Amino acid sequence: MPTVSQYIDSVTLYDKIIKERTEGLTHEDSMKQLPVPANCMNWVLGHILVYRVRNLGVIDGATQPDPTEWILYGAGSEPLTDGSIAIPLDTLLARIADASEVLISALQSMPEGRLGELFDAESGTTIDERLNYYLVFHEAYHVGQLEVLQELALAGKQA
Repeated sequence: MPTVSQYIDSVTLYDKIIKERTEGLTHEDSMKQLPVPANCMNWVLGHILVYRVRNLGVIDGATQPDPTEWILYGAGSEPLTDGSIAIPLDTLLARIADASEVLISALQSMPEGRLGELFDAESGTTIDERLNYYLVFHEAYHVGQLEVLQELALAGKQA
């Protein structure tokens, strides 16, 4: 399992990729839909945001995503096609950066031994297992989707 410093490294790397994949794009670009069942870049970024907030809650035991934002960007939410209800891309990117700072600070303050503590006694899931799944695998999965969505946005600009 990763260490606290490896979790921090993951967040830092994902932020770098997010910045690269969104540079020069507009809110409208972030709303472009693939012609297959999938979601737009705005949804992927909002999904990353709400899960970063949830991951902070894993560490501090209290923080939860905004319920309105969870409805738009949480697991199982409807495809996001209406740009007027989506968080504007620039705002979304700024909030992801802010969430990263808070999450990294919380990770830096967390003793390494805390990773072995139970997060969910019913399932036997530790804090480490929860963060490893959501902060490493889950986030890497969605950050990887940004490449295709960036290509979709750029193709529209070239047409």
